[in-house]
Amino acid sequence: MHVIVLGAGIVGVSAAWYLRAAGAEVTVIEAREGPGLETSFANGGHISVASGPWAAPDVPGKMLKWLGREDAPLLLRPFRWDPALWSWGARFLANCTARDYAANAEVIGRLCRYSGAETAALREALGIEDQNSTLGTITLLTTPAEMASAEGKEKRLREAGFEATLLDAAGIATAEPALAEAAPRYAGALFAKDGETADAHLFTRGLAEASEARGVRFRYGARVERLVVTAGAATGVVLEGGETLPADAVVLAAGSWSVQLARTAGLRIPVYPGKGYSSTVPIAGRNGAPRMAVVDEHAKIYVARFGDRLRAAGTLELAGWDKTPSQRRADATLSALKRLFPEGGDYARATQWTGLRPMSPDGRPLIGRTPVRNLWLDTGHGPLGWTMGAGSGKLLAALMTGATAELDPAPYRPGRFGWLVPRESAG
Repeated sequence: MHVIVLGAGIVGVSAAWYLRAAGAEVTVIEAREGPGLETSFANGGHISVASGPWAAPDVPGKMLKWLGREDAPLLLRPFRWDPALWSWGARFLANCTARDYAANAEVIGRLCRYSGAETAALREALGIEDQNSTLGTITLLTTPAEMASAEGKEKRLREAGFEATLLDAAGIATAEPALAEAAPRYAGALFAKDGETADAHLFTRGLAEASEARGVRFRYGARVERLVVTAGAATGVVLEGGETLPADAVVLAAGSWSVQLARTAGLRIPVYPGKGYSSTVPIAGRNGAPRMAVVDEHAKIYVARFGDRLRAAGTLELAGWDKTPSQRRADATLSALKRLFPEGGDYARATQWTGLRPMSPDGRPLIGRTPVRNLWLDTGHGPLGWTMGAGSGKLLAALMTGATAELDPAPYRPGRFGWLVPRESAG
């Protein structure tokens, strides 16, 4: 079986690795000049084993308060006329109930834990150097509602076999001395001893190199114009310039761009891009940088240390596929890092970045087959692509090759939101 995988981020490269391990012939097509240069490039770096979805009970109220704030943690530009956004948004809001949040968080956490173990196994087996740290994660909590939610998260972590502890404000600086100045601003924190971070770009690059050494072919700098659908089945892709590449199966693992590619096969998938921002600064010998990972739950800011670099990432902007950054939002991310760690690095030498995260309405990725035969999805991971990438790839490979899946695929099936009837193309 020859499989074409579209996208060489952590999700696409992981799918290629496991498909090749299962005996498939694999070609990865990537528009950029190398692996991991889009959403996997400068994300927050957290491998989050107990994350919940963005669709939470308190989000609708917060969105109303945040309207008009350019630096809001979640920014919806209200006058943007985009039918895809409003359709996606209606489904998103429908998932902001306590019951749906709990159900979504449970199945997201299941995949995150499975994938985290796979990522660690690959790192060890292949000797990938991705500046991994397992010193733990402190999630800073501001409001009583966040403290109450953290109690549920602590319970989920403990039930899954992880060590987690709720801290009061005084305990924050004890756990992470670099937070001594910021700690009084918070009501408390959740410390997850098993919290982990690593550089997703370095890991993706290392896994791509290992995949290529084992026979996966990579086509970089190649843009797909459309999918070829013949008699209701995907039979290949057409590149810009007219070259046609045949395949027995095609996997859409191109993040937010999977939506546009799916449309060429007549499918509308419920994924919308969520623009995220990051700022990376050299520590440059400063002694105020944290040892462990930090999350500001209220501001939706994620901080990770990669050797001599310190990075803050986060926020969510719903504004279509335009990657043009808002300088105010980019600066807000950097300012949040400076407030947490005033002596954390050389902020004058900060590097700012933005990327599009493929968001599903319920926070669960879309992994599995579509109504177009031999066309498969591995997208919709939102801000958890780094965490879920390896596990998603292994699950997809099992489904595609008929092997026994180690994880129940039902909660991640792409058709759970319904499908647009596919149209045929003569190719």
